[in-house]
Amino acid sequence: MKLFHRLKNIPAGQKYRYTLIVLATLLLLAPFTLIPSLFGNPDLCGPLCMRRFYLYFPGMTWEDFLSQLSVAAIGAGFLAFILVTTFFFGRIWCSYLCPMGGVPELASRVTGERWKLEYRWLPQVPIRYGYFLTFVLLMPMLGVSACTLCNFITVPRIFQAFSGDWRGVAFLVTTVGMVNLGLVLLLGVFANKGRAYCSFLCPIGAIDALVNRLGSKFRFTRRIRVERNRCTGCNECARKCMCGAITMVDKIAVVDQLSCMSCHECADVCDWGAIDWLTVPPEIRHKRKKKDVEFHPLPEWIALHKPGKDSFLRSRVLLLLLLLALGLLVWSQTASAAPRQMDPDGCLVCHSLPGLEFVNDQGLSRDLTIDRDHYAASLHGNVPCSDCHAEIRYFPHKEDKGVDCAAECHLEEPSEGAAYTHKEVAEEMQASVHRQGRSKGFTGNNRLEESVKDANPSCRLCHSNTGYISEVQMPRFRELFQHSEEACGNCHKDDVWRQRYTGHILRRLLGGRWTKEEGNRMCAKCHGDRTRMSKVEREAGREQPEPASPRFVLANASYDLTLHGRLIAAGRESGASCLDCHAPAGLQHKIQEDEKPGASTHKETLAKTCAAEACHSYAGNDANRGFLYTDMHDMDLTPVLLEMKPERLPALPEGFDADSNWARAMVVLVALTALMLVVWLLGNLFARPVKGKVYSALGGGVFRRRMLEMPDRRGKKSRVVLKGKKK
Repeated sequence: MKLFHRLKNIPAGQKYRYTLIVLATLLLLAPFTLIPSLFGNPDLCGPLCMRRFYLYFPGMTWEDFLSQLSVAAIGAGFLAFILVTTFFFGRIWCSYLCPMGGVPELASRVTGERWKLEYRWLPQVPIRYGYFLTFVLLMPMLGVSACTLCNFITVPRIFQAFSGDWRGVAFLVTTVGMVNLGLVLLLGVFANKGRAYCSFLCPIGAIDALVNRLGSKFRFTRRIRVERNRCTGCNECARKCMCGAITMVDKIAVVDQLSCMSCHECADVCDWGAIDWLTVPPEIRHKRKKKDVEFHPLPEWIALHKPGKDSFLRSRVLLLLLLLALGLLVWSQTASAAPRQMDPDGCLVCHSLPGLEFVNDQGLSRDLTIDRDHYAASLHGNVPCSDCHAEIRYFPHKEDKGVDCAAECHLEEPSEGAAYTHKEVAEEMQASVHRQGRSKGFTGNNRLEESVKDANPSCRLCHSNTGYISEVQMPRFRELFQHSEEACGNCHKDDVWRQRYTGHILRRLLGGRWTKEEGNRMCAKCHGDRTRMSKVEREAGREQPEPASPRFVLANASYDLTLHGRLIAAGRESGASCLDCHAPAGLQHKIQEDEKPGASTHKETLAKTCAAEACHSYAGNDANRGFLYTDMHDMDLTPVLLEMKPERLPALPEGFDADSNWARAMVVLVALTALMLVVWLLGNLFARPVKGKVYSALGGGVFRRRMLEMPDRRGKKSRVVLKGKKK
């Protein structure tokens, strides 16, 4: 009943504001995420981020800033729109739309004010801009990612978790996620009015407040303004202000535009009209009137003549006839051509027959049917079958002894005129950390053994005989090569030609046949399999091979929660993929262990790797060593807390780093959040209701003295009174 009573007592203007916040939540957050999905993004991170592109790293150049800006171009555009709106109308985004601050505020409001932390008396401006400078200048140098302290991640992940999205649960049960959840609860739900996080820790709010303060200097901008002659000193506006922007000075309300969020609640509760959200009318100076002279309407000057209906109809008919003539001309020039015939060895005479199956000696069903069109359009569509299955020369034939990926083909390399071969790639792989993986001897019978028992990847495990243009790349291909349907397509009509010929163009000219997302998915076949990774024994830098550590086993899970991982998962090529860091040059098969000198991720070469591909050119600056050696596979980003079992307490799950700063912060914040929850529950269950105006029991007295100029009530010993007992 208290909940409904509090909702009923919300002023009408504030009910309208909360309605807009709820609508914005439905548009921006899970389960709908309607606005992010318009930009092909699952949340407000990555290209929609408004918090990262203005971070400063020592040694940054203008090109580096533009590179950061390009990663979050949409978010930068949103922030610019917010700031323009703020300049003219006040902080409308913060008060009326932002669900990251609005949802905790609403939750705090409906759960009462008495047993909450009162923060509004604190010096907000020094705290806010002290943290803002730390966020922009110091945290990047120390390697503390902006994503690890972000309510634009935490609040959306809470909604994802409640909507059944595994990503939300996975983040909230990490050490970093627990710290952020604790901050949102303590500075949101358990803070009086629910806006402490916005007032102290939100960098967008800090920038927005500066623009709000600048705009308040002009008469034409709409702001919360006070009519001093009307103010009676009742302090109702200051008591209701959700962010502590109003202070009583000599019994007159004073608004701090660096803290005001233009929520309009002060105007809603003022009975005297002394405070309102308005512009200041311009000064009116009376001018001498002219003699009584009649002025007729001025002539209307027209730049464009609007034609009549008949003329408009004739132009439409002529345009339609012209389009029909062009269509007939194009259709008459179209010719058909038979698709190019492949398979010079005649293997598809049998292998293209449907239902060509048998059961091998291991009791496994083998399907030998090959789709002719798919094969002809695939990577090996130009390669005769006998080039790979070299020992098969006659029909019928025995089972093949195996395919060697390093063997030469009968095709010639166009740029060199030599026989095409993967030998160089196979040799590079033999010198990599995956050197024990198979590169030859591939048969249908050992496919299952290879995928289940082998700890190292093979050529076949990573690469399949797919088409030149993958399904992910197809929309991009159709957009960039629309002209091929009109020009080349006059003669070449079959899909086989389109896949083979234009696939070459796509691979050669557009930077690769695979997207970064597909490359990461290939790595995740092994590194995302915890059972498989737990069998790995690491050798580099060790006298004897050692079992893989939890950090290695969970490397894929920790990477997925980084900014790079989220960008790639959202289909953005601006993120760094696995190969960008572990194999940035060459044919990308010579991946080395981190401990091995010369490896791209070795501590001596890491700065060069991070500065490659126009990523972090400032990585070599000595002031950025903290950033350079940031652990991209930090265990604090992995959901190891899910493995905690009650029967094993107080033992922590394997892989949990109890000595990290994040773990220490998590312990403190979890304890404080639990304490506040207990205080709130006991206060609402057993404390006697307060009559009249309600102030917080935790800091309310200081708020009365410093913000409202009210006398201290210590003489009355304001203490908790239990129900049923006398003072």
